[in-house]
Amino acid sequence: MAESHDEFLSSDLTENLKIIDEKMKLTADLKRRKLMFHDKTLFILYLDTITDKESIELHIINPINKQESDSIEKTLGAIQFSIMTTFKDISTSLAEGNSILLTENSNIAYSITTSADENRSVEESVNEKVTMGAHDSFVESAATNISLLRKRLRTPDFKVEYHTYGPETNVQVAICYLDSKVNPNVLQSIKSRLDKIKDNDLLNSRQIQETLEDFPYSPFPQSLRTERPDRAVFNLLNGNTVIFLNHEPSALVTPISFYSFLRSPEDYNSRWFVNFFYYCLRLLAFILSVTLPAFYIAVNAYHSSILPVSTFYTLKLSVLNVPFHPFVEAIMMQIVLELLKEASVRLPSAVAQTIGTVGAIVIGSAIVQTNFISNTMVVVIAITAVSSFIIPNGEMSTSMRLMSFPLIFLAAMFGFIGIAFGLMVYTTHLVKLTSAGKAYVEAPNIIQSFFSRKNGKGQDANALE
Repeated sequence: MAESHDEFLSSDLTENLKIIDEKMKLTADLKRRKLMFHDKTLFILYLDTITDKESIELHIINPINKQESDSIEKTLGAIQFSIMTTFKDISTSLAEGNSILLTENSNIAYSITTSADENRSVEESVNEKVTMGAHDSFVESAATNISLLRKRLRTPDFKVEYHTYGPETNVQVAICYLDSKVNPNVLQSIKSRLDKIKDNDLLNSRQIQETLEDFPYSPFPQSLRTERPDRAVFNLLNGNTVIFLNHEPSALVTPISFYSFLRSPEDYNSRWFVNFFYYCLRLLAFILSVTLPAFYIAVNAYHSSILPVSTFYTLKLSVLNVPFHPFVEAIMMQIVLELLKEASVRLPSAVAQTIGTVGAIVIGSAIVQTNFISNTMVVVIAITAVSSFIIPNGEMSTSMRLMSFPLIFLAAMFGFIGIAFGLMVYTTHLVKLTSAGKAYVEAPNIIQSFFSRKNGKGQDANALE
């Protein structure tokens, strides 16, 4: 369909200014400066809330006032600019922080880069701290984040593609990959999925995650969110794709495997047997956090005969005066745990530590003394909580704690048979999962990869993805 006549600039400067004001909804922060250039009237338009006014003065107004050249293009030659002919392009450029230069008796406009650069400096990661290794992290600028990757990947194979999403947000998304490492079919699948949300207004990276996920209702995260450039580089070297959303201080890594969530960025700065030990510890923590409360309920309610006599009497004495079924105990303690965790996250850091420590001690002691919860159940839930916190990825850690609830219910209803059925469902679902078309769980070469890294023969295919 042809554009309407008033979508293009005319040679009437007054009419152009009027239409631009209408396109920008007469916003109060749209400013204009009138200048003269060789007896021609010029207007500079900009949004003073997102533009660098010093740059406007230095690179636009001063050269025009000097009038050292006969043409605007030569006068603006020292700075980056582009020529525009439609009001839509002009209004979009203004919203991005650029300045627009309109001239008398001309149907073109000059868009000049003058956006204010107010990015915070590169600091240590808050959510992925390490004792050994790099201490930098991503910031809210995609350009800065890509520069952090390029400092570690000095190769022409490192490729970046930019895409803009949303009619209102116009947010920039950067897709990064190593051309010689990435699977072309997987890359094409990622791009085609992102094209489906081209017309959606993106506000956060979770919208991208939902688009990339093959199973959006799965409890397992199917893309990895990281704040660390070294972790993103390891994934690029393994053939994965890293996606940045401008104004977000993290990267999305896809495709990803289940094993990646059990690895820490610190693993590559320690000896191989230390890494292997902690990997096994995290795998054990995953199993405990999902199954331990359910196992305790099943033993307490149905299968106490499998315990040694001394352990049996200790367990029965601990629950003798408790009026609730172990199922109710477990649910109550899990909810209390989530309340304390959520409170510690929402409160200021100075208060959060006090609430977490004092709240756990006071509530734990009081709830046992009043015989609402048995001592054994408190120990079980504490071990479950600590096990979930060992997992380096917060999203996976939360999913693990929530996955224990269905098993708790099945254990209360059917004992070990219910746990076995629940684990069978989880395992079947885990095996069926894919991430960007690739298997989520593959045959693990963990031991082989550790020895390969030890001997300098290669990188771990499942590590730090």
